[in-house]
Amino acid sequence: MDWSVQYISSRFFRQAKLSVTLPPPSSRAPGRPKDPGKREAIIAAAKAQFLARGFAGVTMEAVASAANVSKMTVYGHFGDKEALFEAVVQRTTQDVFGHIADLARRDGTLQEALAAFGRSFLRLVCNPAIVAADRSLLSALADNPALARRFYDAGPGQTRALLAGILADADARGEIAAAVPAEAAEDLLSLWSGSLPKCLALGVSDPPDEAGIARQVSRATAVFLRAYAPSR
Repeated sequence: MDWSVQYISSRFFRQAKLSVTLPPPSSRAPGRPKDPGKREAIIAAAKAQFLARGFAGVTMEAVASAANVSKMTVYGHFGDKEALFEAVVQRTTQDVFGHIADLARRDGTLQEALAAFGRSFLRLVCNPAIVAADRSLLSALADNPALARRFYDAGPGQTRALLAGILADADARGEIAAAVPAEAAEDLLSLWSGSLPKCLALGVSDPPDEAGIARQVSRATAVFLRAYAPSR
């Protein structure tokens, strides 16, 4: 069982739950609440569509059809495709790290907490579907800097912010010496991933299995903790 414990405070998990600011839908009467079940169906359908077709290949009409709702319902919940994509990325980030919040109720060490985070991180970046989506996403984001920033903030940026918060708490307790937690988070993420994302994107290596992920994360976490050990 992976443990993260008290080292992952609730305020940092609340940071992961970003909200999407949506324009008021013109197709609904003012004050009429949206159906949360339909919103969940739209997000699930959109995620599958984006993974399968890439950002450029997805239309709001296709998402509506897959979610079994009307196109106006999709626009009512999400003003445009960019907002829908942002919501999907945010939800994926929440799903990946949500289990760590549950594990935080158990006892453990900082090393165990970081290793739990690292394994979840590597499972995400090494997932074949995510790797394939990233390939098609790069060209779309290159032509849309505003969307690129929204994607980064909702996904990779949020991951770094959450990890930086954990490291800031550990620094405050004197367990590590991380004067700039954001930089320490970047170092640890880089140690965890190494050259794996690039190798997978180029197709020159296969995704690691669970044992391989565990070995990589364990080794990288130990290196990080030695490098950031407090002065005695």
